Amino acid sequence: MELDALWRPFDIIGCNLIGKRFIGAQSVEGVLALGSRLINQGYKLTYNLLGEHAIDIKATEMALKTTLDLIRGMDSSNYGNVSCKPTLYGLMFSKTAFQDILCQIVEAAYKCGIEVEIDAENYDYLEDTFDVFSAFASNSFYRNTVRQAVQAHVRNIERLMDKHKLWDKNLRVVKGAGVYEEKDSVVTQNGFLIMERYMEILRRNIRNGRVPFAATVRDDNLAEEVIKFTADGRFPFEFQMLFGPLGEKLRRDLLSRGYSVREYVPFTDEWCRDAWKPYGLRRAQMIRRMIWDELLRL
Repeated sequence: MELDALWRPFDIIGCNLIGKRFIGAQSVEGVLALGSRLINQGYKLTYNLLGEHAIDIKATEMALKTTLDLIRGMDSSNYGNVSCKPTLYGLMFSKTAFQDILCQIVEAAYKCGIEVEIDAENYDYLEDTFDVFSAFASNSFYRNTVRQAVQAHVRNIERLMDKHKLWDKNLRVVKGAGVYEEKDSVVTQNGFLIMERYMEILRRNIRNGRVPFAATVRDDNLAEEVIKFTADGRFPFEFQMLFGPLGEKLRRDLLSRGYSVREYVPFTDEWCRDAWKPYGLRRAQMIRRMIWDELLRL
């Protein structure tokens, strides 16, 4: 993380230059219009309202309003899942507050037949997040309305999944972007171990009769491993990929080969227009690390 601090001025410049290219729109109406265009291209959708670590109850209330407006504004041309960051929707206050707010979103999603994808954030919030998700996913009405992101770079992720009984629930499997400051005792940077754990989570989720989302930004090797493991799609799954310039070629290629590809589309609203900045900064950091990794391979 000390090295990241040295790079921060360059990351800020990168954010200002390209950060907004990762944002779908800055209003509910705008992102739904984008959703219609993406669906016409053959993609499925997950809408993600940006923001996290909300310590102002007003921000949490506005996030709930925007999310409900989004769901109620959908029609057959732009239906998609919604993604929720727990710390934007009340977890900063308490697990009960998050559960109460999430309940309103889940009920609205259930009526529309879409999913609520619950994100995974800092490790400190992971157990409460899994606990709330598991409560909804264990309810027969909401079993197919909620989906939990699980991070393969978390060292004890399998133990946590055992504890909260996640293996037979709807999952979105991610490697872990490394955008949150975590102790080395909590996450691993070993790419081989992350890939091994990623595929194990995918395998066990499929064995338990679920259809996992295999999430990646632009990892061609991971995508091919998933395809090989699922016997070229004989075991159903979906790719989920980030909206924006990274991975655009891979998204189009997978779609043209007949695989189900879901775009994860971040957006903001009038009350949180600047929420793109920390998100754009993380994407700039991601690009910088990718470039550095490529240079090291030369």
